[in-house]
Amino acid sequence: MLIRHEAPVDFVFIGDSITDMWDIETYFGGNNRRLVNRGIGGDMTPFVRRRFAADVVQLKPTYAVIKIGINNTWALDEWQPQNRKPAKQIHDEILNDIKDMVIQAKDAGIVPIIGSLLPTRIDTNKQTNERNELVLEINCSLKELTLIEDGIYIDYHSSMVEEDGKTLLPGLANDGLHPHVVGYDIMADVLRSELSKHGIQI
Repeated sequence: MLIRHEAPVDFVFIGDSITDMWDIETYFGGNNRRLVNRGIGGDMTPFVRRRFAADVVQLKPTYAVIKIGINNTWALDEWQPQNRKPAKQIHDEILNDIKDMVIQAKDAGIVPIIGSLLPTRIDTNKQTNERNELVLEINCSLKELTLIEDGIYIDYHSSMVEEDGKTLLPGLANDGLHPHVVGYDIMADVLRSELSKHGIQI
């Protein structure tokens, strides 16, 4: 429908379940802005990279809000040993896939907005500490990538983390992974604040 009628799109949000579950119309709708949510639960960076042309580029938005990668990290402790990946491999996979998305966006005249991965707090998962350490490394690399590629980096992580700098604050997600309304309130405030520094209103 959007493509057939050449409807102008301001923002496309793309990512996994954290994006999919974010009611962006409630947070950012109005003011004659068109927002499109292309989050898919369980998604990972290789699949988002492959669908980026269809779900983002062909819609010709002004901005692409990309936040993806946490599901890649489950490969730290996959049930089948042959499916497990070391942290460095996961880091590089996420970075390279997102870099490809950023380049696709820029080539199409779309401003890429890269969101940090969120910290987690899953007490029943033995890899939570290693995962949270990896998230810090990934976010550092995403920030550097955004600077190099002249995009916009959104640091959700710093506003949602405990004093240890890596663990999700209590009270932001019932399952230690997916934000509920309080977590999304924080994310919305962070996004608005950072974009306003670049003269962008959402």
